[in-house]
Amino acid sequence: MDSKYVAMLERPSPNRDAGCDTDLRRVVERAMRIVEECVTHGCDDFSALNEVDECVYIKNADRVIVFSNDAHRRHFTPGSSPIGRMASSYLDPMMAARGDKLESLLLDGCSFVECEHAGPCPDGGVYRVFAHKQSLKALGAPGLAILGVLRLVRIGEGAANSSQLDLPTAASRFRDLSPRDQEMCRLTALGVSSRELGERLGMTTRGIELRKQKSFAKLGVAKAVDLARLLTRLQDGGHLDLGL
Repeated sequence: MDSKYVAMLERPSPNRDAGCDTDLRRVVERAMRIVEECVTHGCDDFSALNEVDECVYIKNADRVIVFSNDAHRRHFTPGSSPIGRMASSYLDPMMAARGDKLESLLLDGCSFVECEHAGPCPDGGVYRVFAHKQSLKALGAPGLAILGVLRLVRIGEGAANSSQLDLPTAASRFRDLSPRDQEMCRLTALGVSSRELGERLGMTTRGIELRKQKSFAKLGVAKAVDLARLLTRLQDGGHLDLGL
């Protein structure tokens, strides 16, 4: 499969165009803040990363996974845990070798590496992968060496992409949602997590996730970032005023 990557010796700016889109960089910044806060407070509970929609993992200097969020487990080790394992134990050999090459750059002194490639995942799908891998050396935390954030776009599912949904139809579908679901979608597009939504709307996190799935399906989007793009297009096109 084809691939391209960029390695940097400095921490990325959220607005820098170097092979990774701005939306994913915002996710990386959020994940880094969570990790930094945990390290600052001497905590090794990174469960807050489960609120991140993209696949997130943390490895030690031996490239052994010490944390994997729910999204990562769902795609890469369905039915089991990757903790204590190396990527080669569950990934396609070519995918694993590519990851090792990129992580070698981090262990050799790069601050971060960004890569776009494609290949099969253990969940049975073939994906285009947009990856950002960040060195954690500056945190000075024993056992933490690499933070990985991966965005997966399933190849062959373009029909569900919001960019292919005509705006009048999308606007009509959005108006058909209940007021609560409209607000849930609007806040999700603004980056509010499912846990925060539950607190605001008086619902459980699980309840929010289920309502999200139904609303996303109706709007023809798969992920929060796709929803944000769709709603922004609707607002920019004058179809809705959502305060985005």
